[in-house]
Amino acid sequence: MTQSAEIKKEITKIVDMMIQMDSLREAISELKKEIKTEYDIPVATITKIATIIRKQSLDDEEAKWMEIKEYVEMCS
Repeated sequence: MTQSAEIKKEITKIVDMMIQMDSLREAISELKKEIKTEYDIPVATITKIATIIRKQSLDDEEAKWMEIKEYVEMCS
């Protein structure tokens, strides 16, 4: 296989993956809309929950919230 053919093959793989990513983003967006409609949860909240679970970062988020809460209390 020539270098040009190899490069074309690899670029085609990237394009295929990009198309898959677009489809997944669209499916995620539709699912968020369904959850919002069914359970009246804001899309931003749904996204935050999913991100926290994916990254397993609940402890970090709680620490950030405590810091924000301290500043709010200090400024109130």
